[in-house]
Amino acid sequence: MSAIEHIYEPSRLLLVWHPTDESQPRHRRVVGELVRQGDDAVFRYLKGTDDFEAALNEGFFEFPAFADKKDNASQAGALDVFLRRIPPRKREDFKEYLGQYNLPPDFSGSPFSLLGYTGARLASDTFELCPDLSDAKAPLDFVIELSGAHHYHDPSRALAEGDEVDFITDDDNKHDGQAIRVELRGSKIGYVNKALAPSFRRLLREGTVRGTILKTFVSRSKLGIIVLVKYS
Repeated sequence: MSAIEHIYEPSRLLLVWHPTDESQPRHRRVVGELVRQGDDAVFRYLKGTDDFEAALNEGFFEFPAFADKKDNASQAGALDVFLRRIPPRKREDFKEYLGQYNLPPDFSGSPFSLLGYTGARLASDTFELCPDLSDAKAPLDFVIELSGAHHYHDPSRALAEGDEVDFITDDDNKHDGQAIRVELRGSKIGYVNKALAPSFRRLLREGTVRGTILKTFVSRSKLGIIVLVKYS
């Protein structure tokens, strides 16, 4: 059975970038937004924001399809640009692709929703899309990969599929005043993605948020933790 039962249809996706240099801190920077507009979407860079300026200093140049960063002008017809980053639904192995993101084989969400659930990630670059949960309504399900999990993992502490986790607002965090740490039995195991944290806080305030470990993995000798989030 798929972990995702209640599909979220976002109205806005954030374009997140991180540096390619693995020896440097992997800060996720929000550099643009994709806003739903009927059956299409418009894209614009978030020029002038702290994240955008920090990304420029860390080596961000441009998203390949949108080279003009001179102003905040919206660029129409952007949906197809991002859909080219994921397999077409008519492909024979599309159900297997959905399964990688714990989506049901008969996924009925819109193309825009699909971008939000998969992140439209490519192995060849360092961009991903992140849903803005500001207008999310219960019930909804989504999956997140914890940030910084490899920093906090204690090998003596077993992590198992189905373990329940807690989301704690970390108001005193000196690096990010919007931070949300994730705890397992009172011990920190990571954080909610920085790009997702501000709107995730709204869910914590206005409803019930439950999290369970879906799986763990190792990539480049670093632990990754995937958590299923259910909002009701």
